[in-house]
Amino acid sequence: MIARVTEPPELLVGRPDADHLKIRVLGRMHAGSSDYWDGNWLLSPISAALGCFTAQIDAGLRVDELQTFRRRLEQINHQLQGEATLTSIEHWISLSVACLPNGSLCVTGQLDDDLGSGNVLSFTINDLDQTDLPTMLSTLSIIEQTYPFLGTP
Repeated sequence: MIARVTEPPELLVGRPDADHLKIRVLGRMHAGSSDYWDGNWLLSPISAALGCFTAQIDAGLRVDELQTFRRRLEQINHQLQGEATLTSIEHWISLSVACLPNGSLCVTGQLDDDLGSGNVLSFTINDLDQTDLPTMLSTLSIIEQTYPFLGTP
């Protein structure tokens, strides 16, 4: 029997050969915890290639943060208007995806490399449009299926 190797889900915002950031979900931060507070933290390092800058951040995001982001992206995908934000409770990332009237996406944000006292990188990712949304939505759905929301607040 051949073991099947699956790569961790990786959300790509941008294009691999241009400005982009990736959020890779490696697993639950507190494996075995099933409560709302600890069980929904994900090991989710962020890497970015933005202009001349590159970044590697050992971030932790929550399932509900990614879930809220996916829901807003779905609204943009259906209505071709609006804005979706991903804001980490620990300020690792602040990401905004807004759909302009012509269907192009305006992506802006900030990355913080150390909670509360680190360096902050502000960025813009250009040349994306509504055709980039389905791939992002698919990846976010895979993350939610792999790491479902646990507990109640």
